[in-house]
Amino acid sequence: MKIYIFPILALCSAVMPLSAASEQKPNIVMIIVDDLGWRDVGCYGSELYQTPNVDTLAAEGLSFSNAYSSSPLCTPTRASILTGQTVGRLRLTTPVGHVPETKLDARERTVASPGLPMTEPETNNRIPLDSLTISKLLKAHGYATAFMGKWHLGYDPYIPENFGFDHVVGGRGFPGPPPPGFFGPWDPELTNMPVVEGSPNADDVLGDEAVRFIESKQDEPFFLALWFFNVHAPFQGKPELVEKYRPLAENTQYQKSAIMGAMVETMDQNVGKVSEVLTRLGLDENTIIIFSSDNGGNMYDRPEGVNPTNNFPLKAGKGNNYEGGSRVPLIVKWPGKLPAAEWTDTIAISYDYFPTLLEVAGIDAPADAVLDGVSLVPSFDGETMVRPPITSMFGHTVLATGNIANVWVRDGQWRLLRFFHTGLDQTNEYELYDLSLDPGESNNLAVSHHDKVAELNAWLDQHLKDTQTLLPRKNPDYDPELMQAGFTMGQGGYFSGGADTEKVTMTSKYDQVSLRYTPKPGESGSHLELTLLSNCAVGVAASDGGGYGSPVAVRPDLSPHRVKIPLERVATGSPINVVFDMSQPGRTHLSEISLVE
Repeated sequence: MKIYIFPILALCSAVMPLSAASEQKPNIVMIIVDDLGWRDVGCYGSELYQTPNVDTLAAEGLSFSNAYSSSPLCTPTRASILTGQTVGRLRLTTPVGHVPETKLDARERTVASPGLPMTEPETNNRIPLDSLTISKLLKAHGYATAFMGKWHLGYDPYIPENFGFDHVVGGRGFPGPPPPGFFGPWDPELTNMPVVEGSPNADDVLGDEAVRFIESKQDEPFFLALWFFNVHAPFQGKPELVEKYRPLAENTQYQKSAIMGAMVETMDQNVGKVSEVLTRLGLDENTIIIFSSDNGGNMYDRPEGVNPTNNFPLKAGKGNNYEGGSRVPLIVKWPGKLPAAEWTDTIAISYDYFPTLLEVAGIDAPADAVLDGVSLVPSFDGETMVRPPITSMFGHTVLATGNIANVWVRDGQWRLLRFFHTGLDQTNEYELYDLSLDPGESNNLAVSHHDKVAELNAWLDQHLKDTQTLLPRKNPDYDPELMQAGFTMGQGGYFSGGADTEKVTMTSKYDQVSLRYTPKPGESGSHLELTLLSNCAVGVAASDGGGYGSPVAVRPDLSPHRVKIPLERVATGSPINVVFDMSQPGRTHLSEISLVE
């Protein structure tokens, strides 16, 4: 194995141009798919989705087995790609690029709702207009630049045209496809989408526009950022493709959404358009293609009553900082410069793309540049590149996804997560995983590997200080005995909001969540009946202090279900223990609660 050593931060370091890049600057195509999970393409092991064009990229290029998005959500990752900085340094840590009001003065908060032991920091929602971006640098060095697709980093003046992109299609602040959705027509003044006939798919339009741009710039170096709208919500697929995937989805174990199958295939078709025009014009060998995603696959919405996708064997999904929300596919193709049909175990993250493309283009970083990533070029021979740790801050507790405010660092095989103020007396808690053996993060080694926890935690301390990252604080209003609709939290989850006499709103982190129900005065019965709505609960059982009654199965389809949970004996006022079986981290709502016979 070849070993490459890098400084902790690639700060304003000059890069040595590749010999090929010094002869003729290569074209650059960066394809970012919205919400594409680690296993959502065929070459990464999808059991349902058909992606022949992406698979061809992999067959002709280099695939990364350990690639990460800078954040488990879209806006922060997109900002990180453009600037080469961590989301913590940017203080842009939530997907708020669609909010009309500009915020660039984020700070730490001192209070939160009483159900949470931590506060959460504010977040910026724009990149400052004077930010150094990869597009500005490439443009300054002779590249024709184009942005097409989802931007989600603000509205005018915070639009691609003011960050180094000359030709823009779409590229506005919308969190998903421009209104009215994936199928046009669209208002060109509002959305910056072309005038079209009929109701084409938005990504088909992007694919056609990408072909036209490449054709028009074939005689000069170009940088095309093609950031597809698929496979984000709303879940809308071409009807003929949805019908194609319905029978296929009936025979799969994990990926069950026919609509998602249709959306993934549409994305793939347009990857094919780009590959075809590059080959037809003889540009293929002088073009580097980077294909990746802005975060892990969505496992919290429920089109057709099932997860949009499933990231198994990884844990959780989009909006959660476990592996399923952070690890993404990454394929790099550059004929003659990279091996074909090879894999590398090199660890990569989105903020590495900036220094990588500088080296590819033979451009030195400005002396005052602050870049948190490293160039991935030394891994382009397929060997594993040793590099500094990578990190992602997501200091937000999220009801829908079960994320509990945390930051993580990965160094080699080890991944440490620091959960803010979730321990006794609101101390921090830690989870340590050996990903070489445990990609599903099921065996927390923090207790048995104190030295590794201390080492990685010290690195985090220094990094967070150096980047002036905003942190969650202890919540002075936290009430571990908070009651909602007669329930108090045992363990495994947190209440969202404050005290409530009618309903329970909770987020769950663990496989089981235990609650305690205190009956109202005079209330008795042999069953606890309630209405349950959830995207994660698959079963529930209850006990009034003796044994547990028979468990009841629950369908986590985000629809309300009336559930009657048997007790082992008639309850007459004593507290009742209720245990929920959770298939994944997520949200659960309880209402209309009573004891009945």
